[in-house]
Order: sequence, then structure tokens, then C-alpha cells
Amino acid sequence: MSLLGIAHVSAVTSDTRAADEDFHFTILHTNDLHSHAESFSERGKLVGGMARLGHLIHSIKSNTPNTVVIDAGDMFQGTPLFTHYHGEVEVSLLNQIGYDLYTIGNHEFDDGAENLGKQLKNAKFDIVCSNLDAEAQPDLKSVIKPYVIKDIGGQKIAFIGVMTPELERLSLSLGGVKIRHLNDDWLIPVREAVREVESKGVKHIVAVTHCGTDFDQQISQALPEIDVIIGGHSHTRLDKAIFVEHDDSSKTIIVQTGSYGRTLGRLDLSFDKDGRMDAADTKYRLINITDKIPEDPAMKAYIEKKVEPLLPLRRTIVSQAEDAFDNRWTAYPWDSALGDLITDALCEAGKSYGTTISVHNRGGMRGRIEKGPITLEKIQEILPFDNRLTFATIKGKALLSAIEHSVSGPAGGRFLDVHGLKIGYDPTRKRGERLVFALAEDKDGTYSSIDPGREYKIAINNYTFQSGEGYDFKEAKNIVNTPERVGIPFRQYLEAHPSIKPQLPSRIVPITENVLSAFKKDKVVAKITGVVPNSKITLYSGTGRGVTPVENRFPVPLQKPKEETDSLTADVNGQCVWRGNIDGTWLCAVAHPPKGTKPRKLIISYPVEVLPAGGADSETADKSAKQSKKSRSAK
Repeated sequence: MSLLGIAHVSAVTSDTRAADEDFHFTILHTNDLHSHAESFSERGKLVGGMARLGHLIHSIKSNTPNTVVIDAGDMFQGTPLFTHYHGEVEVSLLNQIGYDLYTIGNHEFDDGAENLGKQLKNAKFDIVCSNLDAEAQPDLKSVIKPYVIKDIGGQKIAFIGVMTPELERLSLSLGGVKIRHLNDDWLIPVREAVREVESKGVKHIVAVTHCGTDFDQQISQALPEIDVIIGGHSHTRLDKAIFVEHDDSSKTIIVQTGSYGRTLGRLDLSFDKDGRMDAADTKYRLINITDKIPEDPAMKAYIEKKVEPLLPLRRTIVSQAEDAFDNRWTAYPWDSALGDLITDALCEAGKSYGTTISVHNRGGMRGRIEKGPITLEKIQEILPFDNRLTFATIKGKALLSAIEHSVSGPAGGRFLDVHGLKIGYDPTRKRGERLVFALAEDKDGTYSSIDPGREYKIAINNYTFQSGEGYDFKEAKNIVNTPERVGIPFRQYLEAHPSIKPQLPSRIVPITENVLSAFKKDKVVAKITGVVPNSKITLYSGTGRGVTPVENRFPVPLQKPKEETDSLTADVNGQCVWRGNIDGTWLCAVAHPPKGTKPRKLIISYPVEVLPAGGADSETADKSAKQSKKSRSAK
């Protein structure tokens, strides 16, 4: 696999390619718009906005022949516009811009499959999805095609739609809609569509997918006949397109724009006389949607009219943020400030029930809190789904299983932010074996290992509780399903706290095994191995396992951590040794890779209990490492 570079371009670029025997066409694309019709402020800049996007697309199309406009799903859900109009606005805006093709996203089902069929009846663009069985919803079935073939510049181009195979785990309101061949080979319908279009003489195939980049690469490897994958679902901003090379030297290009209409993707494709994509002449770039791009006047007027009934939400301030609460989940392998805030609110709401623990999946948290006033509109953007608050009593075994499920994927949709828990997990271990320790808060404010047989009272949204994202709470008892959307207790919490500020991560920490071993003889001997050569090492001591922030940035897996040294440097083999005295009885090492390392991310060791030496340095170090493994809580 190789990467294709990105070129800086102006907002509107005319087509200056010379006419020759090669074939060229252009794809303009978006994905995961999530009802963001208006421009919005983010990190001090105005970004996005469908009226700007519409102006840009119209301008490019007027200067560029052979252009197709595509959206890769999840145009619904994310702002009060969807809550109020149920998808009418989103479909209308894609019509006004002149989109040619669209595939369905999982969040299009948030207001039910019947509503989706009703809204898509008004679409003027083709709706493609090859692996969705919509027999149970006739209106929806009537608008979906597995693929369409378009004549572009005298060439036949096939566009095949693909939905994530995880749809039935992600959506609880499918109304009988399901993924075809899910239980044998979910790619069978896609293969059938590829064979069918090839039998019709089509040489060029574009897949429009709402699957995420991991599944997109799986598709590209399984079906090398596909030239292009226009992706969505994972909210991945691919500034550089991904090229997947096949055994016959042909290539598939994968692109995706991120989310919320922050960018427009432009892919200028070139094929040689034999029908193969010419990678050297194929260009890809993302165009940032900023306030430098004019707004289409008609679309601007339409959006303003639709927003009018929602203005009271924008004017009602419930709290003030002292700083921004970010939502870049993939950057947070530990707990997020926004997730901490929401789970604090849910646990507070469950006090009368006796809740001591709350959890909330990251896929259910949208938006970002900027520094300044927090409005009712912002609350609806952050918690837009029709999820209700549930209280339940569960055994520690079920709680440990849920935590393991949370950390067994990427720090994305199913990852849980938590209140009342301290979690250490190892993302380098295989799925199902990543949880290293899990502590629950006791009545006196201290933390102890979760007891598999003990009962715990939790607050959770009903989507996660009812098996959303694959969670299992079937053995829960004393269940209370409240009528309130989770946004209500969140609002009440903010109203009770007129000023809030982001917390440093103090609940979840990613740790790596076999980095640190230690023992005590006359002094403590700590050995660090397996880190990036020339890494700077910081050593912390503590009184036990826990999760505590250090350096005002990241957490370490210790209680009451104290920095012992930050002057260590790993040698060319990624090793170093330290000798000295410590205040606590546990140690943790943090390795900071040197600048230029890619990816440059911290390595945080397991917490190691320092035990007396019983023999030679190497032998006792090995014993200490084995002891650290035994210190992991039973799951």
C-alpha cells in the first residue's frame, strides 16, 4: 500500500487537462454531514455550511466536465434540524446542490426505517446500496438500487453502494431491515453487483461505502476490480488518499473527507487506454470549507427559514465553559473531558437509585463545547439521539465484560467514558484480553478491584443497555427505564454548575506490557526495555494501582504518583536502567519517543509493584515482571 500526496488548491479549480486518449473524470464527495446545514465555529474558525458547500460544488461543476457528486451516508442526525424536521432538510439540501449519488448511513435509521423511506422518496439523486435487505420496508426498498451505471464522457461507470456489516449492532430501529448474507460472507452481494456490472461491459467501478476505512481496505483487497472507494462512517479525514496495490499491479484508491461538511473531497481520476487507473495522473485533495467561500444565496435563505423555529434553543444559556471540551476521540485512548462531564451528570441523576457508576458510549456523544456560553442548542448537538436514561443493578462479572468490550476496539463509537471507575487496559494485546485492571469507587472514595460476584448500580443510556454496539446486560435486575432523554439530566447538571472546566484524564489509561521491571535490593533497580531507541524516560512512583493525570496532560496507572526522574534516555536498543530510592511501593515508566518518530505516541508501562530482590538482578527483574502480571484483576 502506498500513499498519494495532496496538493494545495484554490476553492475553485478549472479543468486544464489536455485532451488525449486517456479517460478522465472527477468525483466531488462528502460523508457524515450529520445535519450540519449551517457553518459552525470550531477552534476559533468558521467552518462548514451547506450553502458554502453548494456554491463550491456548483462552481467546480461549471468549470469541470465529467463531474459526479457523491455523498457516502449519515446525512441525518447531529443538530436540532434533524430532531425538528426528521430528515426533510437534509434531503432537500442534497437536491438543491445537485448530488448525483448517495449511499445510506446507519444514522439514517435513527428516526426509524419507515421515516427513512418517507424522506428518501423526495430524493432527486440515486440511492445505492447492494447489501441492504429492505423487504420489510416497501417504501425504502422502492428507492434503493444495488448500483447504477452512468455514461460519463462516453464511458460506462458503475457506482455500487455498500453498508457496514455492523449495521444491526449499531442501530436498534431498523424495522426489519437487515444486512444480506451477514452470517456467511457479507461481501457476497457486493461481489454479485461487481460481476453483474462487468457483464454489462463496465470497465470502471466506484464503490460508495458507509463502512469505515478498515472495512474499505477489506473490500479493496477482496475485490480488486473496484477502482475507487468513496468512503464514510469512520469520520476519517484522509488528507492523503490510500492506494491499495493488487497482485496484478492494479490499484484501488480509498478516500474520505472526515465529517460535518468541514471539507469537500475532489478526486480527479485518470485511466489509461487499457482502462487501468493511472496513479501518477490521478490527483486527490480536500478543500476546506471556510468563510472565504461564498454562500449560495437561495440555499442560505432556505436554511435560515428552517432554523427560525430553533432560535430559542440558541439563545438559552445554561452554563459557561472555562475552556474547550474536545471530541477528537481517536486522539484520546484515555478518558475524554466531554465524556467525563456527561458521565458525571448521569451518575448525579441516579443518586436516588444509588448509582455509583455511569458509562456512556462515545458514538452517542457528538459536537464539541467551545470556551464560552453553553446553550440548549449545544446540548442537543452533543447528545442528539433519542436515547433514554436507564438505571440498573448488575454483577461485577457483567461490568468487567462490558469494560473489556469497550477497550477491545479502537477509541471510537463503542468506547465507554466512565464515572466511578479506574481502568487500565493494554491495546497491544489481542481483543478480549486487553483489560489489565478495573477498580470501582467505594463509599469512602477509595477504589478497589471490581468483584465479579458483587452487585453494582449503574447509570447508562438505553441504547447501550439494550445491546447497542454489541453490549450485553441481559442479567441486569432492578431496571428503571426513565422517560427522559439523556440530554435532560445533562442540562440539569450544567444548570447546577454555572461554570465548568475540562478535567484531565483520570479514569482510563492505556498501558503496555513488558516495558518495566523492578526490584529492591539496597536500592530500587528499574529496567526499561522495548521502547523506541533514544526515547526520554520518566519514572513515577506511587502507592498502588490507579489512574492519575501527570504533567497536566496524560494519566499514569498509579495512585498518588510522584516523579522520581525524567533524566533517563533509552539506548539504541530501546533500554535503560535506573537505581535509586522511591517513596511509594509501585513504579511506572513513561517513554517519550524522539521527535520525528511516526507515529509519535507515549508508551506507558504497566504499574509494577517493587518487591525485595531474591537473587541476581536479571532473575529478580523477571520475577518482578511476572508479579506485575499476577497483579491484574481477575476478569
